[in-house]
Amino acid sequence: MNCPKCKSAVTHPGEYCVACGFRFGKEVSERLSFYFDLKQEFEQFRSFQSDLRDGIEKVAGKIQTYEALIGRDLDTMAASLADEKKTGKAEPAGEFSSVDSVIPAAPQQSPRPEPGGGSPGFPAKTPRKEKQGTSDLEIQVGQKWLLIAGLLTMVFGVGYFLKYSFDQGWVGPAGRVSMAYVWGILFLLAGNLFQKKNFRSFGLSLVGGGIAVLYFATFAAFQLYGLLNQTVSFTVMILITVLASLLSILFDVKWLAVLGLIGGFLTPALLSTGQDNQIALMSYMTILNLGLLSIAFYKKWDLLNILGFLFTYLLFTGWFVRHYGESKFWPAIVFLTIFFLIYSVTPFAYQLIRKSSEKLRGAVIMVPNAFIAFGFSYGMIADRFTSAWVSVITLFYALVFLSLATYLYRREAHRQEAFVLLLTQATLFLVITVPLLFSQHWITIFWAVQALILLWMGIKLARKGLVVGAYVLLAIVCYKFLFYDYNAVFHINLSYRIAVRGSYDYLLLERFVTTFVLLVVLYLSGTMTRASALRTFSPERNDSAVIFTVLGIAMFIVFNIEASAFFYAHLRPARFAAISVLWTVFSVGLMIIGFRKNIATVRKVSIALFGVTILKVFLFDMAKFSTPYRIISFIILGLVLVGTSYLYHLFKDRILNIMAKEGTGEIRS
Repeated sequence: MNCPKCKSAVTHPGEYCVACGFRFGKEVSERLSFYFDLKQEFEQFRSFQSDLRDGIEKVAGKIQTYEALIGRDLDTMAASLADEKKTGKAEPAGEFSSVDSVIPAAPQQSPRPEPGGGSPGFPAKTPRKEKQGTSDLEIQVGQKWLLIAGLLTMVFGVGYFLKYSFDQGWVGPAGRVSMAYVWGILFLLAGNLFQKKNFRSFGLSLVGGGIAVLYFATFAAFQLYGLLNQTVSFTVMILITVLASLLSILFDVKWLAVLGLIGGFLTPALLSTGQDNQIALMSYMTILNLGLLSIAFYKKWDLLNILGFLFTYLLFTGWFVRHYGESKFWPAIVFLTIFFLIYSVTPFAYQLIRKSSEKLRGAVIMVPNAFIAFGFSYGMIADRFTSAWVSVITLFYALVFLSLATYLYRREAHRQEAFVLLLTQATLFLVITVPLLFSQHWITIFWAVQALILLWMGIKLARKGLVVGAYVLLAIVCYKFLFYDYNAVFHINLSYRIAVRGSYDYLLLERFVTTFVLLVVLYLSGTMTRASALRTFSPERNDSAVIFTVLGIAMFIVFNIEASAFFYAHLRPARFAAISVLWTVFSVGLMIIGFRKNIATVRKVSIALFGVTILKVFLFDMAKFSTPYRIISFIILGLVLVGTSYLYHLFKDRILNIMAKEGTGEIRS
C-alpha cells in the first residue's frame, strides 16, 4: 500500500502519511488502524503456526481482503489527485466524493470482521480459487523441499569438494577445515540477510545449514585431522549449540533449537576418544538439559522436552554399557537422580512456576522418566548393597511427587490433570516400596491400606482413574491373601481337605490381624462408595453392591478355611460337620441382613446356601460322619430352617408391600 501523493509505503496506522503529511481522512485512517491490528494479530499467530494453522489462514484471508479494500481506496484517491492537478480544483484531503461513492461510512465502533472475510459495512470479497490444491503443493515443493534438497546437496558437495581437493593435494587439512568454517559463516550471514528481506523461510533454512556445516567442520578438525584437541573442539561445539539456541529465540524458530539440541547431545559421541570422563560428561549433560529446557519453558516448545529426555537417557545408557563400574556408583546415582528431577518437574513447569491452569504439557515423558531412572537405580543399588536399600530411591521418588502434588493442592489446583498424575506416581512408588521394605503378610496389610487411601482420594477428587486403580490394587490384595499368603506364609494348604502344615497356631496372631485388616478395608470401601453413590462401571448399579458382595465371598472363604484348618488340627472327625454348621450360620446371617436391609438378592443367596447345605448334610454327612456329629448337623440345620421359615411368615406382608412398590418383583437396596 502506497500513499496516493508521495507514493511511499504506508507502514503505520494514522490519519496522515508519515513521509509527506498527506491526510487520508477519517474513514481510511480507521481502516488502516484495523488493518494493522489484524496484521499484528497475524504475526502473533505465526509464532504458534503448528497449533493455530486454521487461525492463521483465517486471519490471512481477512488481511488480504482488507488490503484489497484499502488499496482500492488509495488508488481512488490517487486518481482524484490526478484529476485535481488537471482541473486545478482542490477538494478536502481524504473527503473525495468519488471515494465516498465507493466506500461506505465506517461504523462508530471498532470494526469486526464478518464471516467469509467481510466486515461491518464492507461487502465480503470471495477470493478466486483456481486449482488451489495444485498451486499450494507446487509452492510448498518449490519453496520448502527444493530448498532442503538444495541445502543437503550443497553440504554434500562442499564435503566432496574438500575431500577431492585434499586427495589431490590442492588443500591441506587446515585449509579444508577453514573452508568449511567459511562456508558455515557465509550460510549464517546470507540466511540472516534473506530473512530480513522478507524471505524468512529461505533465510532460516540457510541459517540451519550454516549451523550444520559448523558442527561438521569442528568434528572434522578433531576426529579426522587432529587439528584441534578435545578440549578446544568440545568448547567450539558448545558455542555452536549456544549460537543455535540464541538464534532460535531471536528468530522464534523451534527447529533451530532442535538442531542445537541434537548437535549438543551428539558432541560427546562425535568427539569421544574412547576414554571415560564421567564427571565432565554428566555435568555437560546437566548444563545442556537445563539450558535447553529453559528455552522450552520460555517458548513453550514441548518438543525440546521430549527430545532432551530421549537423548539424555540414550547418552546415559551408552555410557553405562561401556564404562560403568562399581567405583563409579556414587556419581552415577547422583547424576541419574538429577536427570530424574529435571524431567519430573519439567512437564509441570507452567503449573508450578507461572501458576498456569492450562493443559499439562509434555506429560508423555513423566512415566518413562520415572521408570527408566528407577530401573538404572535398582540395578546399581541392588548390585552394590541389597534390594532393601532400593526403597530409599522409591521413597524419594514418592516424596518428590507428593511434594509437587501438595504444592498444586495448596494453590487449589487439585482439579488439574497434573495433580492427579503426580498423586498417581507417588502412590505407585509407595506400592513398590512396601515389598522392598517388608515381607510376607505385611505386604498384604500395607497394600490394603493403600488401596483404601487411593479410593478415598479418588472419591474426594472425583477422579475415576484413581478409583479404578484402588479397585485393581484391592483385587490384587484379595488374590494374594487368599491364594498366596495362606499357603506360602501361613502354611495352610487350600485343597479339598484344607490341611495344616505343622501347627494351626503358626503365625496365628499375624494371620488374624491380616484377615481383620482386609475385611475392614473391604467394609470401609463399600461404605464410602455407598455414601458417595459411586457408579464407576454401571450407571444403574452402585459400586458398593459389588464391594459388599466381594466382602461376603471373602468372609465365607476365610471362615471356611479357618474352621476346616482348626478342626483338622484339633478335632478332625468333626471337621465336615463343623463346615455344615458354619454354612448354616452364614445362611442365617445373610437372611437377617436381607430382612433388615430389604435386599431380596441377599435372601435368595441365603436360601440357595441353605439348599446346598441340606444336600451336603443328607448326601455327604450321613455317609461320612459318626452318629454324634450327624445328630448335631441335623438338629442345628433343622432348627435354623424352621426359624427361617418363621421369619418369612412374620415379614410376609412387608416383603409383598415392598415388592409391589418396586413393581419389578425384586427388592433393591
